[in-house]
Amino acid sequence: MPRLITVALALSLLLNAFFVGGFVYRGWIGGPLPFEQRILPPPPPPPPPQARPSALEVVAGDLNLDPKQRQALRGVFEQHAQVRRERSREMQKVREQIVAEYKRSPLDQARLAPLIDRMGDLRADQQKETVRALSQMEAQLDPEQRVKMHQILVDRLLNSPWARQPGAPPPRPSQ
Repeated sequence: MPRLITVALALSLLLNAFFVGGFVYRGWIGGPLPFEQRILPPPPPPPPPQARPSALEVVAGDLNLDPKQRQALRGVFEQHAQVRRERSREMQKVREQIVAEYKRSPLDQARLAPLIDRMGDLRADQQKETVRALSQMEAQLDPEQRVKMHQILVDRLLNSPWARQPGAPPPRPSQ
């Protein structure tokens, strides 16, 4: 055999031996790396608090408002956001009071009932505020956007997890 072929085969055999040896060492001797040492991409940062958009912002985004409409509705958005923040703080306080009551033993229904009623009232007030802001927004829309807004609201209500029976498949969104 010519000398060049012999040298090439020897180098190939040596390379393969080191390659297989690395797998043997890793699998049987060295063991796998602990989870923390593996090279993984860092997890995404948690969303900032209050990052979830309001129903008003979602509907406005779906309607593709032009800059003139957005300017006309800026005050409505700001007022809605302010009221929503205040109500969210109040709801958080009531939620903390409910949690404190749940930690007590035995459960005191007389103390829990008014807190639960208060939470329901705050949620109802939030929905009423959203409807008020949506009606103000509707006044700035053109007829095509109004039709689309009403369809979006219907779809949001029908696709809500509270709108369907347990075990029933989710409804298909209308186009």
